[in-house]
Amino acid sequence: MSKIIIISGDLAAGKSALAKRLSRHFEIPYFQKSRLKEILGEEIEFEGVDKNKMVSRGAMDILVHLASRFAKVKGSVILEANFHQDDLEKIQRECSFANHKVDLVYLTGDIDVLYERFLYREMYQNRHPVHLTHPLQNLDEFSDYVNKLRKEDEVIPRKYLDTTNCDQDMIFAKALELIGGLE
Repeated sequence: MSKIIIISGDLAAGKSALAKRLSRHFEIPYFQKSRLKEILGEEIEFEGVDKNKMVSRGAMDILVHLASRFAKVKGSVILEANFHQDDLEKIQRECSFANHKVDLVYLTGDIDVLYERFLYREMYQNRHPVHLTHPLQNLDEFSDYVNKLRKEDEVIPRKYLDTTNCDQDMIFAKALELIGGLE
């Protein structure tokens, strides 16, 4: 049996790197909201918070659609984003309807460590401009955003993975323990 693997959680917790590595390991495709948003941002105006949120919403809608399609054909896929409750409800409904398994690995960590990673990424990793129009301007705003995500109801049971003080190999090994195989 195959399944949909959702990699979600805190900002700057290592979701994208983990999704990419799991994709290679399981030899299944992965899709990142951030990459979809970049593609949309090449064609759609994204200046300003409201327009940027529209592009972001479009990227998330594509991920939810992909989950639906993979569930219907009993395929395996990895979807990576900081999913919100309403998106997870849609994915859960589609997977339940198709009787398809879904696992959610929720990456988390110490807020101060995550914020430092977030700042480093914003300043030094040559990010696409579509990611640089967010309203998170300081540690308090970052913390509020992350804590709001953490407090959302668990629609799909979260398999927590604390990435604080972990390198990529440790995160990968822990994720494999949480996910198991594709059976």
